Amino acid sequence: MNAAEERTGTLYVRLTAAPRLPRDTFGRRSSPPGRVLLRAAAEAAAGLHGPEGPSGPSGPHGPPERLPDGRWHWPDSGWRGSVSHTGALGLVALARGTWVGADVQEHRERPAALRWLARVLGRPPGSAATLREWAEVEALLKARGTAGIRPERLEPLPGWRPGWRDAGDGWWLWSGTLEGTGPLYRSRPSHPSYPETYVALAARAPLDVRSLPPGGPGEHPLFPEDVTEHPAPESPTRTKGTQR
Repeated sequence: MNAAEERTGTLYVRLTAAPRLPRDTFGRRSSPPGRVLLRAAAEAAAGLHGPEGPSGPSGPHGPPERLPDGRWHWPDSGWRGSVSHTGALGLVALARGTWVGADVQEHRERPAALRWLARVLGRPPGSAATLREWAEVEALLKARGTAGIRPERLEPLPGWRPGWRDAGDGWWLWSGTLEGTGPLYRSRPSHPSYPETYVALAARAPLDVRSLPPGGPGEHPLFPEDVTEHPAPESPTRTKGTQR
């Protein structure tokens, strides 16, 4: 699909927050299994209308299956999904007729990993990628079915801007910072404290994104407003520079 073509279909996304998840012996939260998060998101979408929608006869009913390449799907329905979790947060993406990728990343120090990613993206020696770029690459690899393969080289990512961006080779990217994260938000006592968190979505087309009701107890950070009101997609020039 090129920039002049209209987007078709809907990408359903669901953010879950489970701040009381148990921790392992290293203090890390034990995230819910991906199949559980995917099935819960499909059930949350079941109330939506339309014969081709999640509640129709061809919707994502029952538990999904995982292919050898790591991608999730509901056999015989055409529905496909992707799941990611970091800390107490989980992110699920569902779409019909197209493979999708989703990734959520909380801020934490990982200098070696970000230097490695910069090298894979063709950046100059000593450069470091950003956490946003890490999430975007993860979403792309999941959508392509290559998340389990350590890449030696990747095409440069498109320069960041709000909305969908043409990532080349027939793939599109969207990324943003979750509302309810970052220093400004954490300075407000009335809100829960989440580290700065990035989400990224990848699909074969710049789909209309629809946020499903959040799952889990308590308050939740929200998707950026432009996730459902993005401008018409363009094909920006790729850049090897640092992105926001």
